Amino acid sequence: MSPLLLYSPVILLPLLATVVALWASGWWRRLYVLGARLLLGALMLGGGLYKLSDNHIPGLMGPPMNHTFLAEHSLEIFAQFIGVAQLLTGLLLLTGRFALLGAVLLVPMWLNIIFLTWSQHWTGTPFLVTGFLVLNVGLLLHDYARLKWLLYPPAEAAVLRAQPLQTGPPPAEGLWWLGIGLVVGGSLLYPVSFRLMQTTMLVGLLLVLAASLWLRRARLRPDTGIQNTTDNR
Repeated sequence: MSPLLLYSPVILLPLLATVVALWASGWWRRLYVLGARLLLGALMLGGGLYKLSDNHIPGLMGPPMNHTFLAEHSLEIFAQFIGVAQLLTGLLLLTGRFALLGAVLLVPMWLNIIFLTWSQHWTGTPFLVTGFLVLNVGLLLHDYARLKWLLYPPAEAAVLRAQPLQTGPPPAEGLWWLGIGLVVGGSLLYPVSFRLMQTTMLVGLLLVLAASLWLRRARLRPDTGIQNTTDNR
């Protein structure tokens, strides 16, 4: 059987889900967006941790690190960069505020994987990753109301400058960014200690969760004076 026929469902099913969700709107669309963000974010997060932990933290996709190959071609630092990029993109996708930025950054990453595996004559991976790319495009279409300002800047720049920004209490904002910094920074500590890497990232994750709850509670209180005009789905 032709590989195209064998693997076509992994492209057609995400495409069908995307069309139905964007057309139907309502809870179908919310379910699609939540599921796609969780799936793609988990794939990137797991893939990044897999690389940064020297294969000690299982990932959902990607081959194990081949240190002999990396050392032979002096690619160790490049592999770490890819791991951090995947980790950061996964974190962005799993947030509401920065999910659109994560979806934008993920497009060239998927394209890179597709053409790399295609050129290496891998059988099923290019089709599977194309299905993920379809879900990614669906997320971009879902957020077109915000994405359009990058594609078609307003004729009057003052229109954008006049828009209030979504902000929260400064301590909560600082705590959130500190947590993200600890997660990303901790992911680089494997050469020092695997336990230190895990502990630092866990502390950062707990700080992010605490700050997220704080920001959510602040948004629900009308007397906080928080400006919130950005959709935080």
